[in-house]
Amino acid sequence: MFAWAVIRDESGNVLSPALARAWQGNVAVARLVFANSILIVWPEGARARRAPRWPDVLGDWQDINEEPLFPNTEHPVLGEELSGLGAPTLCAHAGPGFATGSVGWYERGALISYEHVGGSSVAWDPDDGLGRPFDGTAASIAALGGKRVAKLFGADTTATVLERQQLANRAIGGVLLTRALHRMLGGKPPDLDDLAGMVANAPITRVTV
Repeated sequence: MFAWAVIRDESGNVLSPALARAWQGNVAVARLVFANSILIVWPEGARARRAPRWPDVLGDWQDINEEPLFPNTEHPVLGEELSGLGAPTLCAHAGPGFATGSVGWYERGALISYEHVGGSSVAWDPDDGLGRPFDGTAASIAALGGKRVAKLFGADTTATVLERQQLANRAIGGVLLTRALHRMLGGKPPDLDDLAGMVANAPITRVTV
């Protein structure tokens, strides 16, 4: 349904140099205005200049399960380059019906958190290693524990977000993506279908790198 790299508009000055290092070809960029305005980036024929650098345990998981960690190599590579230039980056993918999805957070040139649901499911961060994605259910909350919940959400918004996710009757992929966008926007995101429509209808800047 979509695959995006997302940064806050305030970090937009690093987009051009990061794209030049990450991709070669045609690129599209949409700007959406929220409390924290964001830039959403996707390739329109561009290809990654190199392979992404996955943590070894995630690379092994991908090989064993024969399931890609992201539907293309372009976004993870751009996430590494953007974050290496100082722009914390969200790489997000959603399949039809949000039953499949991948969420990767990048800082300082490296992946710092990853969650994926699909034919198989996995989560990873450097402190806890491999685990299961946090889907917002009571069982998932109990298994995850307060420390990591607070780390994922931030102390100020943890309780509110957990309440919303427990009440939501959505595919797990949609929960992961909604939570990631909440973190990027600093507030409640639009419905995912509405957000995809906003991106499709936004003014698009097209560049070649």
